[in-house]
Amino acid sequence: MRNGFVARVQSVMQSLLPREHDFFTLFHHLVEQAEQAAKVLERLVNDYRRLDLAVEQIDQIEHQSDHIVHDIVKKLDATFVTPVLFDREDIYQMAETVDTVVDLIKATVDRLKIFGLTEANAHTREMGRLIGQSVSILHDTVCVLDGIRLDETDFCARINALENEGDAALKRSLADLFQRESDAREIIKWKEIYEFLEKTLDSCEDAANLLENVIVKNA
Repeated sequence: MRNGFVARVQSVMQSLLPREHDFFTLFHHLVEQAEQAAKVLERLVNDYRRLDLAVEQIDQIEHQSDHIVHDIVKKLDATFVTPVLFDREDIYQMAETVDTVVDLIKATVDRLKIFGLTEANAHTREMGRLIGQSVSILHDTVCVLDGIRLDETDFCARINALENEGDAALKRSLADLFQRESDAREIIKWKEIYEFLEKTLDSCEDAANLLENVIVKNA
């Protein structure tokens, strides 16, 4: 009788303790969606004939990303003690920030379709490349996060440098737009596209900063 009671208590306590592997696996899956979204965007800005396919692909990726975030939140709400590396707020913020990267890429692809733009240009190709590189670094970092060391936080500086390149690219793209385009509607369309691309880089930097803070906090 007593042994049965003890077993039930142990079972309840085990369910409340985190299985770190589960959280890290879910984060891996989430950044994989972000990386896939970045690849869709980069392929699109290099070959605009892929627009319809890109819209379809990014919809599927965004739905999957949302599903993973839901799983993370559900698991977190059912967990009494969070994993060693993350506290509860860290997990929420990380899931939300990576999901925002996917959402912003989807918003960009959707606008390229909705605005009826017939081709990409050198500016979108440059910013698409920067996003692809940033998300790739983020992906590689999250995939080794459970064993990362304090001296392995150069990823943050690399993503920050790419974001700075994105800021400069945004300024060049807007200057070129206002100099070359006289149609106000086209200016509004392209300005929004450029700004969404730069916001995506900002979100990559936000995710990198969050990861760096988590690593330093647990050093």
